Amino acid sequence: MAKKTTAEEERNVKVKAKVNLKYDSDVVKIGQELDIRQSDLEELQNKGYISYTPPVQLEQDDQTPPANN
Repeated sequence: MAKKTTAEEERNVKVKAKVNLKYDSDVVKIGQELDIRQSDLEELQNKGYISYTPPVQLEQDDQTPPANN
């Protein structure tokens, strides 16, 4: 399999299949994860083929932790 460039990785999202699915040349069974293009995300979600949970971004506090005495 060819190595993905950074631009390709940014356009793809990781989802979980709700049904047995053939996407591009990949065959995926129920419950398996696969990478799909962002442009296909809404359509596949509306049809109920996949489940997608957006990644959670953690906030970074600029505060220093309290000192232990």
